[in-house]
Amino acid sequence: MKHIELYRLAPGADAVQVQERLWKALRKLDDELDWLNHPVVYRRCGEVGEGFDLMASFELEGEGQLEAYRAHPATQKLADKLEGLVTERETFDHY
Repeated sequence: MKHIELYRLAPGADAVQVQERLWKALRKLDDELDWLNHPVVYRRCGEVGEGFDLMASFELEGEGQLEAYRAHPATQKLADKLEGLVTERETFDHY
């Protein structure tokens, strides 16, 4: 299962800095968890002015790991670091 997260940044937020924070957290999760693999973070997702600023994607072995990912301390720490930098976040899964 591929999990995808889209982020719209707050005005003035540095997209490169937020991308680096996302990448660092996902790399840590990839190192720690056997069931989370192939994390990638992209900038400029969608039409300019209407799309999302960042997209993170990674693979999970199954739906059961989605709740474990959300509850993981590294995911919680990332959410705290992104507070005030992200105005909108959408997620979806592809099987």
